[in-house]
Amino acid sequence: MHNDRWAARRRPAVLLVAPLHQITSRTLHSLRSAGFETRVVDAIPDVLEAVRSAAPAALVLDMALPGLDPGTLLDKLRVLAPELPVIALTSRDEQLLTVSRLRGAGDDYLVMPFPIEELAGRLRLRVRSTAPEAATMLRSGAITVDTELGLVSVGGTLVTLSPTEYAVLVALISHPGGQPVPKDRIAQLVWGRPTSSNLVEVYVGYLRRKLGAERIRTVRRAGYILEG
Repeated sequence: MHNDRWAARRRPAVLLVAPLHQITSRTLHSLRSAGFETRVVDAIPDVLEAVRSAAPAALVLDMALPGLDPGTLLDKLRVLAPELPVIALTSRDEQLLTVSRLRGAGDDYLVMPFPIEELAGRLRLRVRSTAPEAATMLRSGAITVDTELGLVSVGGTLVTLSPTEYAVLVALISHPGGQPVPKDRIAQLVWGRPTSSNLVEVYVGYLRRKLGAERIRTVRRAGYILEG
């Protein structure tokens, strides 16, 4: 459902810099189904020209591409397109070196192999972070919730929540800052009816494990405050 809403908009262009023989039809189909126009470039001299001509929304870079000098290419991209998010694909052995070469908070990396859905999720997050702020983006400290796409991140890292966990988080993050959300209010918003306070406590506990225990504060007899 989220993919359909994303694809209904203007499809963001993604430049995939990787060996053609390693790019499967499933990879391209999955990215295009996720709402991205994906172009593959496998020759280093073509990368900068493709960035100039196509102005992609994001670039996915296989750090093992033959002939690639990652440091030089990333330096040139920093000058040519400083706001362009780059997601580096790297091996576990090269992970630390790859991280040291990334240009800042807009860049990211994935250790191969990885689920293609993870790459699509990272792309959504990076593309949305460079777009104008929308009313569908809810924030509390390091926590960001995109209510249109159903994406949750903490400090820029995607977090997977169940539908009920997500609903509880939205109930907390939508509340006026600094004010506790009563358990019965959470129950009404999430389940549509009064329910056991223990059930609310259980799901708040799940959220604390995934978001960080310090991010949700209990106010005795008043409810919970999301501190981000």
